[in-house]
Amino acid sequence: MKKEHDHTGSNLKDIILGGQDGLVNVLGIILGVAAATFQTKIIIVAGLAAAFAESISMAAVAYTSTDAALSYYNTKLKKSSLINLLKEEYENPKKSAFIVGLSAIIGSLIPLVPFFFLPVKISIIAALILSALALFIGGTIKAKLTKGNEFRSGLEMLIIGMLAALVGYLIGTLFGNLDF
Repeated sequence: MKKEHDHTGSNLKDIILGGQDGLVNVLGIILGVAAATFQTKIIIVAGLAAAFAESISMAAVAYTSTDAALSYYNTKLKKSSLINLLKEEYENPKKSAFIVGLSAIIGSLIPLVPFFFLPVKISIIAALILSALALFIGGTIKAKLTKGNEFRSGLEMLIIGMLAALVGYLIGTLFGNLDF
């Protein structure tokens, strides 16, 4: 009888990779564009372009990296008893690509949604709050599944994400008034 393997770890890795990367990348871009232009249409177009380009790029990276890892482990560990465990972790590059790509889209939309409904200044605040909540909750879920410290994990993901987004905002603020 074949024992079913729990794929939670692999799926969690893909969800966090796509979701966090999509959210933080798009948040940084739209904050930078918002600080530079305060024009809703430009912010939304930049955010959507980033969201979809990001999701396709991240899905491709997930596919190629999972496929490469699987090939590597197949080559190096053919005679090892570890091969079955590692194969299960890297068994489906297409599934990994789908999960990462979908998670990147979902994560990307979190900071972008307020700009569809609210004025830019309020949207900036709403995007920061929604993103901070999503990052913190994502970190606590990760800790629950990995038996880590929930508050610490949530705070860690929040701080990393907000620092990265701050860079986008600062670039928009610094370069927004320059004439090129």
